[in-house]
Amino acid sequence: MNSEYPLLDSLILPQGVADLSYEEKYLLAEELRSLIIKVTSENGGHLASNLGVIELVIALLSLINSEDDKVIFDVGHQSYAWKILTDRYRQFYTLRQKDGLSGFPKIEESPYDAFGTGHSSTSISAAVGYSRALRTLGKKGKAIALIGDGALSGGMAFEAMNDAVQSNEPILVILNDNQMSIDECVGGMTRYLEQLRVRPSYLSFKTRWEERLNKLKIIGPPLLRILAKLKYKTRSWHKERGIPFEQIGFRYYGPIDGHDIEGLERHINAAQSVRGPAILHVITKKGMGYAMAETEPTRYHGVSPFPMQYGLSDKDPQDQKTFSDVFGNAMLTLADRDKKVVAITAAMAQGTGLCSFKNRYPDRFYDVGIAEQHALTLAAGLAAGGAKPVVALYSTFLQRGMDQLIHDICLQKLPVIIAVDRAGLVSSDGPTHQGLFDLSMTLNLPNLAIMAPATAIDLERSLLYAHEYKGPVMIRYPRDLASTVDLISLDEAMPEPKSLDDLQKIRHVRSGSDLTVLAVGPMILQVLLAIDSYIGTDYSIDLYSALTIKPLDTDIVLKSTKKTGKLLVGEYGCLNNGFGPNVISELCELQPGIIIKAIGVKDVLRGQATRAELFQAEGLDPEGLAQSIMKIIGR
Repeated sequence: MNSEYPLLDSLILPQGVADLSYEEKYLLAEELRSLIIKVTSENGGHLASNLGVIELVIALLSLINSEDDKVIFDVGHQSYAWKILTDRYRQFYTLRQKDGLSGFPKIEESPYDAFGTGHSSTSISAAVGYSRALRTLGKKGKAIALIGDGALSGGMAFEAMNDAVQSNEPILVILNDNQMSIDECVGGMTRYLEQLRVRPSYLSFKTRWEERLNKLKIIGPPLLRILAKLKYKTRSWHKERGIPFEQIGFRYYGPIDGHDIEGLERHINAAQSVRGPAILHVITKKGMGYAMAETEPTRYHGVSPFPMQYGLSDKDPQDQKTFSDVFGNAMLTLADRDKKVVAITAAMAQGTGLCSFKNRYPDRFYDVGIAEQHALTLAAGLAAGGAKPVVALYSTFLQRGMDQLIHDICLQKLPVIIAVDRAGLVSSDGPTHQGLFDLSMTLNLPNLAIMAPATAIDLERSLLYAHEYKGPVMIRYPRDLASTVDLISLDEAMPEPKSLDDLQKIRHVRSGSDLTVLAVGPMILQVLLAIDSYIGTDYSIDLYSALTIKPLDTDIVLKSTKKTGKLLVGEYGCLNNGFGPNVISELCELQPGIIIKAIGVKDVLRGQATRAELFQAEGLDPEGLAQSIMKIIGR
């Protein structure tokens, strides 16, 4: 029994939450904050967003029937309190660890996780679907979507709201408005919500008067009802000036204080009684209860382990930069040289390394909010108009804009650079955030060149020469430190590249006669470690590095495989339909009888773990690669 959290230890969850007094519920909120800060500081995770919804989760579990009602979290960054208060308090210390709790809602993990999430703007669609399923099957219960103001800017949320109204679907949408996605929210919806918001002083004043009137047993409650009706009538008279939710067909309630549990319960009850779709607008503070996260909510959105009492360090413990850092610096160099260069991101300025660009060139920086589809077609329009757009997205979020990449960019052969961050295996966030599918989806797209830099200087060269290319270029790189080695220097016969055509030539790294190894991007560094640490001079490896993987210059590989008769292709994306199988099909035609094997990520549903654990599990760490090399040589 953990004496740090006596109330949590004493409760039968989730049913016990409803039986608590309001004083006990606020004590419960304090325990939850303490536990979430402690575990996140040890394991890493999404901190600020989870601290902001604790009172809201307590209020929900005080009112709903957790067996029948379905709560669907958008993205799922804010689901920690829900996990703890449903059935996972004892397991919460395993958060984001190998074989532990997921950092996001997950159907397989708990019956209380109604819908698995990880990407934005999906909750209202899922809630509409759940609601219709409940009615179709004649079941009790109501679907509740909990969506943030950042996620509400995604077009899918509006599509779902439009659909919900046509059938008068009895869903409740709770809008968790903390003025943030990961970075600060942008766009017209943000400005509109600013108009709807009221100052905290008003919310406090309103709450105090409601408490006073409720104490007047005879005239207090009727007077409150009259005032509420008067407020609603007044708002209805001014519909044309400002409540588009109601113009669409939703009943709108709010905004209310998202940290006042009693007020939350009262308003959730009222909103749930509506027969059609309703939206409850809740104002919360991201990072609530942890001063450093309140002050810097973007920095404390997703964190690696840190000392809880001191917070995140201001000093970079590594002199070496990440690929994201290198990309951000290279973008500044490119923009300094060419005033046509513009940068686009979808609410990911910090994560993609573009904050410095944003500060230096604010008129050439476009944060479109959570709208990857729009980001890509915006880039297409900019390119068609003569600008030089660079779109920076995570691999997992590029999936949301595939139609726009194909139809608006590739088919028109427009000179757009797509910088794909977090490509390959990504630690801790699990299958929803792995960057495994971008190659499988894009290898066959027309007119698209694809680069996979292995080092910092590779990324700088790729961006520089992609800028001069007369068509679309995708540059993919991992969430990792970028090596400062220049692989060109390892082969004296390899000239300094001066264009994208030069970068498309496969690089010779080491000579050998037993086996040809072709490694994609940073995999070359893993193979070098495998040879130096586990193989040594017992085997003779002819080693090549693919910086450009489409189009692929196979002539140099063929020349090597005619000598060795064997080829191993190593990549760090999805193996099925990935780079390796493409090479195999091409070389088997050109050189019948070749012994050939491709290695990559086989288990695309592998759960969260550290990046090193994921590489080891897939046999892509140096020891696993050494075993694959020795096995295919067969000696």
